[in-house]
Amino acid sequence: MINIFQGDPKIDLTVEGSRLIFVGGQPVMDQGLENQALISLFTSKGWCGNSLFADVDQQIGSDFEKIASQPITRSMLIDLEKAAKKALEYPAFGKVSVIIRNPASTRLDVAITIAPPGKDIKTLLLSRNGLNWQLQATNPAYKRIQ
Repeated sequence: MINIFQGDPKIDLTVEGSRLIFVGGQPVMDQGLENQALISLFTSKGWCGNSLFADVDQQIGSDFEKIASQPITRSMLIDLEKAAKKALEYPAFGKVSVIIRNPASTRLDVAITIAPPGKDIKTLLLSRNGLNWQLQATNPAYKRIQ
């Protein structure tokens, strides 16, 4: 059984950025790689917190969200896939595959499969409709709160 008090507070994407969800005073916790993947994808290059890390390899930042906000074209979809793979290029994520679909004019569906070494495969489903992002995961943190 998963301990609902262990892990990191789950990051929930919203129109205004992100938020933490509380149930009965307890933040919904994430014990997997969801938070790490979202931080890697949605933290912009040049994030001010990088100034705290002297080692460039510890600094984070991605073009994923910047590219995703551009007009949807074939080349943008290719660039978005490359940006997602680059943002998730860390040993903790293991093998990463990214599939991007554009089922409607203002909609993007991004399926990211993460196969961390020695752990279960996780699938993150990101959907952008207009400017709003939503996330679904195969084992979402909110299901672990009782």
